[in-house]
Amino acid sequence: MKINNITSNIPSFRTVKFNKNFSIILGNAKSRGEGKSHNLGKTTLIELIDHILFGSRDSVRIKAIKESFENPVFTIELQIDGESRLIVADYSKKKKAAFPSETKQAYEYFIRFQDDYKDEFRKISIRGKDLSWKPLLLRLMGFNELPLVEKYEIEATIKDYDKFIEIAASSGMKREGRSEDIARLETRRSELLRAIDDLNFGNIEDSTSSYLASEIDTQILSFKKELFIQRKELSAVTDAIENSVFVDFSTEQVEKIYSDMNIYFGDQVKKDLSHVQEFFIQVTDNRTTALNAMKKRIIDRIYILEEIVSKLSEKRTHYLQLIVTCDSINIYRQLSVQFAETETELSLLKQDVYKESIQTATNERNLLKTQQLTLAAKVATEIDEHDLLFRKIKQHYHEIMAEVMDIDSEIVIEKNSTGNLDFRTVSWRGQVHSQELKGEMAKKISCAAFDVALRIVNNDDSGFIIHDGVIDNADKNIKKKFIEAMKRRSVEFDFQYIMTAISDDLPDSVELDDIVITLSDKTESNLLLGKSF
Repeated sequence: MKINNITSNIPSFRTVKFNKNFSIILGNAKSRGEGKSHNLGKTTLIELIDHILFGSRDSVRIKAIKESFENPVFTIELQIDGESRLIVADYSKKKKAAFPSETKQAYEYFIRFQDDYKDEFRKISIRGKDLSWKPLLLRLMGFNELPLVEKYEIEATIKDYDKFIEIAASSGMKREGRSEDIARLETRRSELLRAIDDLNFGNIEDSTSSYLASEIDTQILSFKKELFIQRKELSAVTDAIENSVFVDFSTEQVEKIYSDMNIYFGDQVKKDLSHVQEFFIQVTDNRTTALNAMKKRIIDRIYILEEIVSKLSEKRTHYLQLIVTCDSINIYRQLSVQFAETETELSLLKQDVYKESIQTATNERNLLKTQQLTLAAKVATEIDEHDLLFRKIKQHYHEIMAEVMDIDSEIVIEKNSTGNLDFRTVSWRGQVHSQELKGEMAKKISCAAFDVALRIVNNDDSGFIIHDGVIDNADKNIKKKFIEAMKRRSVEFDFQYIMTAISDDLPDSVELDDIVITLSDKTESNLLLGKSF
């Protein structure tokens, strides 16, 4: 996918026709010097492309265009598989991205703006957790990212279980130390046992009476006790599901508060709040999934316990029918119910009612931790044994850095025993690790080299890369080497490389045809949209 041109219904907009392989968007400001070539339209052009094709959020510049021009329409002509395709963005209507999210993800590392050169792997626009970008990066490097995705999902569920256990432990019914209540119930229990012993069971065989007293009642008591605990646990889990941890707010509500207080509500604040909102939604979803699974297990267990108690009660009734004295039957029934209730309450006074739920959650968490370690091993194996494309990426990156910056460097993936991954670039001088990649210009070239290396091995669509301001403020020699390296590779590997640059000290090796547009503030007609706004 290459960009042929971009046009607009705005009469003063300057149509831009891109070259097949290498294009420079040049800025030429009246005021010379560092930082003096902004507001010409270079970055605005890149933001328009990103916004129209991939539906990125409205930036300050995009909003300004919508406010400054009546019903603006932009059209991008693409070359896809040898055929032309027009992408039309009518800003008077609600806009949808031209491509699905999968395509947007694939191009995440193929468009960099001026503030995206701090880190090769985590662009400033990536603000989510590791799950939001590391699996994507792993896939672009040629690995199967699914074990890593599953590991992150399991880790999120483990955290939910940890939180549930913490809540259950702190909110449980702590009944320890109630010695008076325990003594009272133990006395009541003894009284009920004596009353049952005093009943006339003379007409029942001793063996039957013994079985009735020692087997059936003991079993019913045990299962009713567990049933009581399970119902309490079900109530606690249900309450936890209903009481969402997500804080109900929206960026619109916060923006209104800022407006009421006459405080500026910037785009970056809105972006940050949107990411916070997405984070809370994800936490809530993970927590609800874990609690719903726990609730289902509890409900299934309650159903089984109710069936067991019902069958045992029928068996007890059968034996009670053998007793001749009806009064004995009724009294026994009353006393046995009271005894079961007393025994259950006494048991609960001596233990935490949430003990079973905590144990269940702990067992589930431990099982998930085992799966986590298994997936961590799979991630490590994937990186160690399926690194063919990754080795090619490393090689291309190394060659570009050596050619442009004369730095011996490489990309490394560090992994630990829990499967966590860190992506880094390292450099040497001789056989000793150096700090050369910490320099601002070295880091910018390193970011660009990484993107180009990714593009070379992920170029099934003969796609494009756009770098905004990548060689601004570089010395003339670096500019010359960088432009030559990008131009040669774009032709050799058939991708489209588009870069913005300022006219100061542009190397002589740049050909006139390489520059697809020159933007200047000498007159408003030389700006991208033909006016300042």
